Amino acid sequence: MSWTAPAWVGISDLDYSKLLQKKAVAITRRDKKRSGTYSVREAIEAIDEAFHRCNGFDPYDGSKLNPKLLGKYDNKASKEKGAAYKREMAMLPTVDHVKAEPLPDFAIVSWQTNDAKGDMAPEEFVAYCRRVVELADQH
Repeated sequence: MSWTAPAWVGISDLDYSKLLQKKAVAITRRDKKRSGTYSVREAIEAIDEAFHRCNGFDPYDGSKLNPKLLGKYDNKASKEKGAAYKREMAMLPTVDHVKAEPLPDFAIVSWQTNDAKGDMAPEEFVAYCRRVVELADQH
């Protein structure tokens, strides 16, 4: 089945369909190890909905996502460059579980946010960020 890419992503529908398939397979496989029971098809639909809800900005910090980074992540470069590579790829749009549960409920966030948020639910992450800011303001 073919999917229609949202305008902000800037790739062809064919490439977008391939991206959805690849992401859905990887996430579903990982979540099955965590007791997830949804299908790849359900994941594709949920990821597509997340991309279409997204306006090209990270929902947590408002940063503009860089869709040109989609499909560019390189494990080898990441190992070689370490933290510098993470900074280069910070605005890569990534698929994030909204809550820390193996369910097909996703949001599109920056890789930077996904990395920082980890397995926290949105409320936990925001509360954590507030504590960080409070402490930073005290210094």
